[in-house]
Amino acid sequence: MDAEHKENQDIQREQAPAVEHAILASIAEGVIVSDSEENVRLCSQAAARMLGADPQAAAGLSVRELLAVCSDYDQTLIMEAMDRLRADPYTFGVDQEAPMAIHLEEQTVEVRLAPVLTKIGEFSGVVVVLRDITEMVEAKQSGNDFIHHVNHEMRTPLTAVKGFSELLRRQTSDRLVDQEQHFLRVIQDNADRLDRLLNDLVTISDIDCGRMGLEAQSVLLEEVVREVADATKPLCDEKGQRLVVDIEPKVSPVLGDRFRLTQVVTTLARNACRHTGPGGRITLALSSAQDAVRLDVSDTGVGISPDKQIKIFQRFYRPEGSKGRGANLGLPLARSLIEMHGGRLWVESEQGRGSTFSFVLPVQTAAPEGGGIEMEGPAPRYTVLVVEDDRDVAQLIQLQLEQEGFRVLSTELGEEALRLANTHKVDLVTLDIMLPDIMGTEVLTRLKADPETAHIPVVVVSVMKPDGLGPLDVADHLTKPFSLDKLLLTIRRALPVG
Repeated sequence: MDAEHKENQDIQREQAPAVEHAILASIAEGVIVSDSEENVRLCSQAAARMLGADPQAAAGLSVRELLAVCSDYDQTLIMEAMDRLRADPYTFGVDQEAPMAIHLEEQTVEVRLAPVLTKIGEFSGVVVVLRDITEMVEAKQSGNDFIHHVNHEMRTPLTAVKGFSELLRRQTSDRLVDQEQHFLRVIQDNADRLDRLLNDLVTISDIDCGRMGLEAQSVLLEEVVREVADATKPLCDEKGQRLVVDIEPKVSPVLGDRFRLTQVVTTLARNACRHTGPGGRITLALSSAQDAVRLDVSDTGVGISPDKQIKIFQRFYRPEGSKGRGANLGLPLARSLIEMHGGRLWVESEQGRGSTFSFVLPVQTAAPEGGGIEMEGPAPRYTVLVVEDDRDVAQLIQLQLEQEGFRVLSTELGEEALRLANTHKVDLVTLDIMLPDIMGTEVLTRLKADPETAHIPVVVVSVMKPDGLGPLDVADHLTKPFSLDKLLLTIRRALPVG
């Protein structure tokens, strides 16, 4: 029996490679297995098909050679992630961000990485899984286009319904009986509700598709709160509620999109009014909190049970047995918008004792004047050169630095960055690695090789820090995405003293 058992084991071992290849050939996802030196050991037929490679010839190539069909940006994205995995394969994926997405001709491909570990835990390679998500991306885009189309088509009749019902109410209010007045209010209330629902659907769709940006400016939340209070007071009066506005003196402005912040405060105020009974109290309290501004919207309503306090921020959530109307898009959208502003929104509540919805936003130290941001205090002392190919990220860094008192030069081109560093007095450079013309590593090398610019500290701002860069080359490194507080702290630490 022992000899027969050993013979069966030998046969299974001989057949194992063929079985493994048969399994890989049968799955739709592409699979690439590399060793610890990034040499390809195995490439499935699906992966070879996506990358336009020969699966037989792929073995023996390096991963970078196999990814040659990808753009330089996508190659760097994947290789940086592989470097991170190789540096610490045992914790990779614990706090991993969303899967990477790359573009191959007419395909959009999701990329996931995982370490290959032996039975004793020794790192021996990397598994790269490629999944074609083209149809999913196209469906998502089609859904976004459909929502925008529906929104556009419904606006005209909705405007007519709202406008003519309001006109009718104003012109005939003295001739209508109470029941007829009530009918007109029902029409107007439901038209307003439909208008808000359309706005929320479009905004959420744009956020999901990455289409929505923020028109950043200096915003006085005091003005926003008073504006929302004036608009909400008639609703509170109608229900016999008391609306209280409590604003602390000299609350600093914030950097944000005024329209979107008004949208958030309106959602919280209307939500408080809707869930508070007659005779209740709604309070909008604005205050300073260290380096932030805080708004608390409190009510004396029914309150929210602990198990529902998380669920109310989920889209389309409806409590069991709920008789209320609505798609519950307001609160999830409000939280998303506050987080896009670098803030935080939460709720504290106790059943039977009301609820308080609160958010905090980082302060903006200057108020707008003449359409721009004018700094308080002395003229900017330091000049920072921002080298970044993503215009939104570049604008974010520039706005934050300017409102802190820095002079900012900005470019997306490496060659232009080198010219600016030589023709201006630059005190610090923030440098992205992926640039349209030359790599950021080349910019760094040439900056350090030139006696005129070698002294300028460089903070690398990228998805991952490239290999071979040490403290003699860069002052620090920020991984995208980063917090604005972290950005300022890193830059201040890297600036020359004196």
